[in-house]
Amino acid sequence: MSSKTETQFDDRLLDVGAEGALAALAGAGPALVDAWVKRGNGAAVAEVAEHGEGPARKAARRGIGVLKSRGIPVPERARTATLAGPAKEAVTEAWMMPPDSVGNSLLVVASHAGSSRYKTAFVVINDSHGVHRVDVGEQSLSQLKTTMAKALPGAPCKPLKVPVEWVRHRIAEARKRHAERGVPEPLGFTSARSLLEPAPESAPPHPFDEEGLEVALEDAMTFARTSASLHSLPEFRGWFPTQEAVEEMLVAVGESIPAGQTPDPEKLKAALEVEIVSATDRYFSPERRAELVRAMKDSALSVLARDGEQKALEVSATMTGIESRGLITDAPHEVGFLKGFFEKAISLLLARGGGSLRIPVRAAPPAPAEAAAEAAAEPGA
Repeated sequence: MSSKTETQFDDRLLDVGAEGALAALAGAGPALVDAWVKRGNGAAVAEVAEHGEGPARKAARRGIGVLKSRGIPVPERARTATLAGPAKEAVTEAWMMPPDSVGNSLLVVASHAGSSRYKTAFVVINDSHGVHRVDVGEQSLSQLKTTMAKALPGAPCKPLKVPVEWVRHRIAEARKRHAERGVPEPLGFTSARSLLEPAPESAPPHPFDEEGLEVALEDAMTFARTSASLHSLPEFRGWFPTQEAVEEMLVAVGESIPAGQTPDPEKLKAALEVEIVSATDRYFSPERRAELVRAMKDSALSVLARDGEQKALEVSATMTGIESRGLITDAPHEVGFLKGFFEKAISLLLARGGGSLRIPVRAAPPAPAEAAAEAAAEPGA
């Protein structure tokens, strides 16, 4: 007697051959696969196992094992997949890792067709210097995610999905800066050409600009004064001024102390505050501010994805405040986020020094008697 599953379908469907299996399945549903297994229709089951999708394909794969255990012959799967139908169109995707503490960003372009493995290009760029590294390979989706997570060691954020055309243009611009420096490109661009080209000639909108998170200038200026708190975010926690800029600031503090004297702690604190202000204004030139805003905009995408629109608006307001700085009015130190670079550097030095700060202080001038003795000891005196 036929099973209940089989009686749902007529003999035409139950005995269909491999060439009509997918069409029959489309009209009857996945239950037809179980009926084929009970019927012993190995050709139809094998066809769905090879070219079907979803639950029906899984059921067919299980069914092949059942049929073989019963001794029912199952046709070998066709090795020439192109004969079964047109190949699926390749899908290209892109990701970005926000810049690290020295401004390096990871951009990834990957292409795959259906369930196939991803062809990948990992490109590490620095907007000021060009291209650092290019790695091309072929990976599964899980391997791709793992590689992205490890590509920038110590990076505090996760990769972000971004438009492919925007990434291609960004990489093309980095290559131009690399060429301007007269430095040979890293190997790998030839192999990655199919993923990175064609790049659009004009710059596509930045993905963060597309979010429409804008703040009025007056509101932005107000928030910018208290924006030092943004340094607590993972995206900005590792951002510091250069070591040379910090040392220059400490030398200036030492020069404000009378030679040979131990400064009063309150006077030293006041002198340090004055030099933090001066160092901030010197360090954040128009060029450096432009580079900073560009990096902040990349990081703002990560802030938006993790913390939502309110925190992303705070980053947007700070960027507007930085962009509005002038050469005479609206000095950089009035933006809390900019001044916070040097305040954070001092806090780090204090933590490393166990609460003490090494400031180079001028030595006391020699006493008159000592000066006379030194003069007398000179040759020809």
